[in-house]
Amino acid sequence: MTQKMALGRASVFLEDVDLHGQIVSSIPSGRSGGAANYSGHNMRVNSFCTFLNRCKEETKELFGEEKVLRDRLMECKIMRTNKRGEYESSLAKDNDRWHPSEEQSAILAVCSSSDKKEVRDALIHEAMHGVFYVSRAFQKFCYWFWEESMTEEERKTWVNFLIGLRYNASTDTELAVNELQAYMATERKLFEASEAAELKQLQLKFSRAMTEKTSRVNDNGGLEASLTPSIGSSTKLVWL
Repeated sequence: MTQKMALGRASVFLEDVDLHGQIVSSIPSGRSGGAANYSGHNMRVNSFCTFLNRCKEETKELFGEEKVLRDRLMECKIMRTNKRGEYESSLAKDNDRWHPSEEQSAILAVCSSSDKKEVRDALIHEAMHGVFYVSRAFQKFCYWFWEESMTEEERKTWVNFLIGLRYNASTDTELAVNELQAYMATERKLFEASEAAELKQLQLKFSRAMTEKTSRVNDNGGLEASLTPSIGSSTKLVWL
Protein backbone atom coordinates (compact mmCIF):
# COMPACT_ATOMS: atom_id res chain seq x y z
CA MET A 1 0.00 0.00 0.00
CA THR A 2 1.46 3.39 -0.98
CA GLN A 3 0.71 6.31 1.31
CA LYS A 4 0.14 8.55 -1.73
CA MET A 5 -2.68 6.36 -3.04
CA ALA A 6 -4.09 5.81 0.45
CA LEU A 7 -4.09 9.46 1.54
CA GLY A 8 -3.41 11.60 -1.53
CA ARG A 9 -7.04 12.18 -2.56
CA ALA A 10 -8.02 12.91 1.03
CA SER A 11 -5.21 15.48 1.20
CA VAL A 12 -6.51 17.16 -1.96
CA PHE A 13 -10.03 17.15 -0.49
CA LEU A 14 -8.86 18.66 2.79
CA GLU A 15 -5.97 20.95 1.85
CA ASP A 16 -5.66 21.86 -1.82
CA VAL A 17 -5.86 25.57 -2.64
CA ASP A 18 -8.21 25.03 -5.61
CA LEU A 19 -9.67 21.55 -5.17
CA HIS A 20 -10.46 21.43 -1.43
CA GLY A 21 -13.92 20.02 -0.81
CA GLN A 22 -13.87 18.08 -4.08
CA ILE A 23 -13.43 14.33 -4.61
CA VAL A 24 -11.05 14.08 -7.55
CA SER A 25 -11.04 11.01 -9.77
CA SER A 26 -7.23 10.95 -9.84
CA ILE A 27 -4.43 12.63 -7.94
CA PRO A 28 -3.02 15.60 -9.87
CA SER A 29 0.58 15.01 -10.88
CA GLY A 30 3.65 17.13 -10.23
CA ARG A 31 3.42 20.56 -8.65
CA SER A 32 -0.30 20.83 -9.41
CA GLY A 33 -0.88 17.98 -6.96
CA GLY A 34 0.51 20.00 -4.05
CA ALA A 35 0.47 18.19 -0.71
CA ALA A 36 -0.95 15.03 -2.31
CA ASN A 37 2.47 14.31 -3.83
CA TYR A 38 4.58 15.02 -0.74
CA SER A 39 6.56 12.28 0.98
CA GLY A 40 4.48 12.60 4.14
CA HIS A 41 0.79 12.97 4.97
CA ASN A 42 -1.13 13.83 8.10
CA MET A 43 -4.75 14.44 9.06
CA ARG A 44 -7.19 13.95 11.89
CA VAL A 45 -8.99 10.61 11.84
CA ASN A 46 -12.27 12.54 11.71
CA SER A 47 -11.00 14.38 8.64
CA PHE A 48 -10.32 11.09 6.86
CA CYS A 49 -13.83 10.02 7.89
CA THR A 50 -15.25 13.19 6.35
CA PHE A 51 -13.51 12.28 3.09
CA LEU A 52 -14.88 8.72 3.19
CA ASN A 53 -18.40 9.94 3.95
CA ARG A 54 -18.29 12.40 1.05
CA CYS A 55 -17.16 9.63 -1.29
CA LYS A 56 -20.10 7.56 -0.10
CA GLU A 57 -22.55 10.45 -0.56
CA GLU A 58 -21.31 11.13 -4.10
CA THR A 59 -21.02 7.40 -4.90
CA LYS A 60 -17.35 7.83 -5.74
CA GLU A 61 -15.40 4.58 -5.82
CA LEU A 62 -12.54 4.35 -3.32
CA PHE A 63 -9.04 3.45 -4.45
CA GLY A 64 -7.93 0.00 -3.33
CA GLU A 65 -5.39 1.58 -0.97
CA GLU A 66 -8.05 3.82 0.57
CA LYS A 67 -10.18 0.75 1.25
CA VAL A 68 -7.25 -1.05 2.88
CA LEU A 69 -6.56 1.93 5.16
CA ARG A 70 -10.24 2.30 6.04
CA ASP A 71 -10.58 -1.39 6.88
CA ARG A 72 -7.40 -1.42 8.94
CA LEU A 73 -8.53 1.60 10.97
CA MET A 74 -11.85 -0.14 11.58
CA GLU A 75 -10.12 -3.37 12.63
CA CYS A 76 -7.96 -1.46 15.10
CA LYS A 77 -11.06 0.31 16.48
CA ILE A 78 -9.62 3.71 15.62
CA MET A 79 -12.58 4.37 13.35
CA ARG A 80 -16.20 3.22 13.57
CA THR A 81 -19.58 3.70 11.91
CA ASN A 82 -22.45 5.42 13.72
CA LYS A 83 -26.18 4.62 13.59
CA ARG A 84 -26.51 6.53 10.32
CA GLY A 85 -23.80 4.41 8.73
CA GLU A 86 -21.32 7.29 8.67
CA TYR A 87 -17.65 6.85 9.47
CA GLU A 88 -16.32 8.67 12.53
CA SER A 89 -13.34 8.58 14.86
CA SER A 90 -13.68 6.22 17.81
CA LEU A 91 -11.61 8.65 19.88
CA ALA A 92 -13.47 11.91 19.24
CA LYS A 93 -13.42 14.27 22.20
CA ASP A 94 -15.74 17.05 23.30
CA ASN A 95 -15.58 20.40 21.53
CA ASP A 96 -13.30 23.05 23.01
CA ARG A 97 -12.47 26.69 22.41
CA TRP A 98 -9.66 26.00 19.95
CA HIS A 99 -11.16 23.55 17.49
CA PRO A 100 -14.81 22.81 16.80
CA SER A 101 -14.08 19.14 16.05
CA GLU A 102 -11.42 18.39 18.63
CA GLU A 103 -10.20 14.83 18.83
CA GLN A 104 -7.02 13.19 20.01
CA SER A 105 -6.30 10.79 17.18
CA ALA A 106 -4.50 11.34 13.90
CA ILE A 107 -3.11 9.57 10.85
CA LEU A 108 0.57 10.11 10.02
CA ALA A 109 2.34 8.52 7.05
CA VAL A 110 5.83 8.78 5.57
CA CYS A 111 7.17 7.25 2.34
CA SER A 112 10.05 4.82 2.48
CA SER A 113 13.15 5.92 0.57
CA SER A 114 16.78 5.01 0.04
CA ASP A 115 17.56 8.56 1.21
CA LYS A 116 17.63 8.13 4.99
CA LYS A 117 17.90 11.87 5.60
CA GLU A 118 14.77 12.53 3.55
CA VAL A 119 12.86 9.93 5.55
CA ARG A 120 14.18 11.32 8.84
CA ASP A 121 13.24 14.91 7.97
CA ALA A 122 9.79 13.87 6.74
CA LEU A 123 9.20 11.75 9.83
CA ILE A 124 10.10 14.58 12.21
CA HIS A 125 7.91 17.03 10.27
CA GLU A 126 4.92 14.68 10.31
CA ALA A 127 5.51 13.86 13.97
CA MET A 128 5.10 17.56 14.78
CA HIS A 129 1.69 17.48 13.11
CA GLY A 130 0.85 14.51 15.30
CA VAL A 131 1.86 16.41 18.43
CA PHE A 132 -0.29 19.35 17.33
CA TYR A 133 -3.32 17.08 16.93
CA VAL A 134 -3.04 15.30 20.29
CA SER A 135 -1.43 17.83 22.67
CA ARG A 136 -3.86 20.53 23.73
CA ALA A 137 -1.13 22.44 25.58
CA PHE A 138 1.09 22.62 22.50
CA GLN A 139 -1.88 23.37 20.27
CA LYS A 140 -2.85 26.23 22.54
CA PHE A 141 0.67 27.65 22.41
CA CYS A 142 0.63 27.54 18.60
CA TYR A 143 -2.64 29.47 18.45
CA TRP A 144 -1.33 31.96 20.99
CA PHE A 145 1.74 32.51 18.82
CA TRP A 146 -0.42 32.93 15.69
CA GLU A 147 -2.95 35.28 17.25
CA GLU A 148 -0.90 37.24 19.79
CA SER A 149 2.76 37.10 18.81
CA MET A 150 2.68 37.27 15.01
CA THR A 151 1.91 40.53 13.23
CA GLU A 152 -0.71 40.80 10.52
CA GLU A 153 2.09 41.15 7.97
CA GLU A 154 3.80 37.99 9.26
CA ARG A 155 0.55 36.04 9.01
CA LYS A 156 0.04 37.30 5.46
CA THR A 157 3.62 36.32 4.50
CA TRP A 158 3.11 32.84 5.92
CA VAL A 159 -0.27 32.29 4.25
CA ASN A 160 1.17 33.39 0.90
CA PHE A 161 4.06 30.96 1.35
CA LEU A 162 1.62 28.10 1.92
CA ILE A 163 -0.56 29.11 -1.01
CA GLY A 164 2.57 28.87 -3.14
CA LEU A 165 2.78 25.24 -2.00
CA ARG A 166 -0.90 24.81 -2.96
CA TYR A 167 -2.26 24.74 0.59
CA ASN A 168 -5.72 26.21 1.21
CA ALA A 169 -4.28 28.45 3.93
CA SER A 170 -6.28 31.62 3.25
CA THR A 171 -9.56 30.11 4.52
CA ASP A 172 -8.34 27.27 6.76
CA THR A 173 -6.73 28.74 9.87
CA GLU A 174 -6.00 25.38 11.50
CA LEU A 175 -4.10 24.30 8.39
CA ALA A 176 -2.08 27.54 8.44
CA VAL A 177 -1.24 27.21 12.14
CA ASN A 178 -0.48 23.49 11.96
CA GLU A 179 1.89 23.91 9.01
CA LEU A 180 3.45 26.93 10.70
CA GLN A 181 4.53 25.02 13.80
CA ALA A 182 5.75 22.00 11.79
CA TYR A 183 7.91 24.10 9.46
CA MET A 184 9.13 26.42 12.20
CA ALA A 185 10.14 23.49 14.42
CA THR A 186 11.80 21.27 11.81
CA GLU A 187 12.90 23.16 8.69
CA ARG A 188 16.69 23.33 8.31
CA LYS A 189 17.44 24.67 4.81
CA LEU A 190 14.36 26.13 3.13
CA PHE A 191 14.49 29.42 5.04
CA GLU A 192 18.22 29.99 4.56
CA ALA A 193 17.82 31.52 1.07
CA SER A 194 17.94 35.31 0.90
CA GLU A 195 14.40 35.52 -0.51
CA ALA A 196 13.15 33.67 2.58
CA ALA A 197 14.68 36.09 5.09
CA GLU A 198 11.27 37.02 6.55
CA LEU A 199 10.45 33.37 7.16
CA LYS A 200 13.84 32.79 8.80
CA GLN A 201 13.18 35.66 11.20
CA LEU A 202 9.77 34.19 11.92
CA GLN A 203 11.38 30.83 12.66
CA LEU A 204 13.79 32.46 15.14
CA LYS A 205 10.84 34.27 16.74
CA PHE A 206 8.97 30.99 17.11
CA SER A 207 12.01 29.33 18.69
CA ARG A 208 12.40 32.16 21.21
CA ALA A 209 8.71 32.00 22.10
CA MET A 210 9.07 28.31 22.96
CA THR A 211 11.48 29.18 25.76
CA GLU A 212 9.95 32.43 27.05
CA LYS A 213 7.97 32.10 30.28
CA THR A 214 5.40 34.68 29.11
CA SER A 215 4.25 32.26 26.41
CA ARG A 216 3.65 29.46 28.93
CA VAL A 217 0.80 30.97 30.96
CA ASN A 218 -2.03 28.52 31.51
CA ASP A 219 -5.75 29.17 32.03
CA ASN A 220 -5.23 29.59 35.78
CA GLY A 221 -2.60 32.29 35.40
CA GLY A 222 0.27 29.95 36.27
CA LEU A 223 3.10 28.65 34.10
CA GLU A 224 2.93 25.43 32.14
CA ALA A 225 5.49 22.96 33.48
CA SER A 226 7.02 22.47 30.04
CA LEU A 227 6.36 23.26 26.41
CA THR A 228 8.30 20.23 25.21
CA PRO A 229 5.48 18.07 23.83
CA SER A 230 5.07 14.73 25.56
CA ILE A 231 3.74 11.61 23.84
CA GLY A 232 2.68 9.04 26.39
CA SER A 233 4.45 8.68 29.72
CA SER A 234 7.95 7.87 28.50
CA THR A 235 8.43 9.49 25.09
CA LYS A 236 9.61 13.06 24.61
CA LEU A 237 10.09 15.09 21.49
CA VAL A 238 13.66 16.46 21.43
CA TRP A 239 14.12 19.90 19.88
CA LEU A 240 17.22 19.84 17.67
